[in-house]
Amino acid sequence: MIMKFKIEYISTFCVDISLLESDLENHPQKAKRLLEKMDDKLNNLTINPFLYPIYEHFPHFRRIILEDYLIFYVVNEGSKTIEIHRLIYGRMDVPTHLTDDYA
Repeated sequence: MIMKFKIEYISTFCVDISLLESDLENHPQKAKRLLEKMDDKLNNLTINPFLYPIYEHFPHFRRIILEDYLIFYVVNEGSKTIEIHRLIYGRMDVPTHLTDDYA
């Protein structure tokens, strides 16, 4: 039997999603496409949480590439949870944004 992991959305990720939706307000098709792809990728994590690589700058994070964006998450094997922490535009100084939140 496959043990499924539960996804938990951390507050910083929820803020990031709100910002994305605001940024793409004038591009509803792009927003819809991104959110659908994100949903697919995150749902795949419930069965295979180690699917995506470790992020070299912050090895406690794993990174999903979603078009121009990066999703950062942490796997907690003990509680069988996946914490979704951030959604960051990939052309930004990503390590700095993660440092600001997790230093």
